[in-house]
Amino acid sequence: MLIEQDISGDLEELMVLFKDAPKKADRAIHRALSKLSRWAERQVLHDLSRRMKVSQKLLREMNRIKVRLNKGYGGSKRYLTIWIGVNEVGAHRFGNPRQTRRGVKVGSHHLWEGSFLMQPANASKALIFGRKDNWQHRYQQSKRSGRWMWMGLPLEKKTVRIDVEAETSLKKISPQLVNRFTDLLHQELNYAFNIES
Repeated sequence: MLIEQDISGDLEELMVLFKDAPKKADRAIHRALSKLSRWAERQVLHDLSRRMKVSQKLLREMNRIKVRLNKGYGGSKRYLTIWIGVNEVGAHRFGNPRQTRRGVKVGSHHLWEGSFLMQPANASKALIFGRKDNWQHRYQQSKRSGRWMWMGLPLEKKTVRIDVEAETSLKKISPQLVNRFTDLLHQELNYAFNIES
């Protein structure tokens, strides 16, 4: 007994599918990496804002977090770069500073005891200052008004360190990146070969 079945249509479909396989796989990898970069940015923003007790919107406005896809030499390797600016941030940038009897309060979670608001000559709004440990009263001429007055100097501008929280957030997200990329790549390969025409 002999059974014959025409499979030329199926073979042609398979040949077309595998002929475009490298292009489809490349597009799927690129889409997965793009989604991974957006996911990584959201995760870092969420974790860092929770640790620093500020809103994600504020961190975005400060341009402290950038996630980017980079191609290596030759274009074969791709890198996901997560950059967090770790320079100290002026305390006044965390909200609307208010002078209280205890010091300066910014937002609902930050208080700098013994600090005060002062607007330097080159600033557009009041900044938060405090006196250093070795301060003394000195007779000093004001740069703004030109009059002589007693001032407790030296002063220091109050800032917030971001480097420790940033490092902790990056360490937290690092092990999750490979698992998330694997999930996204499965979804994109499925879309590229089964749904996308």
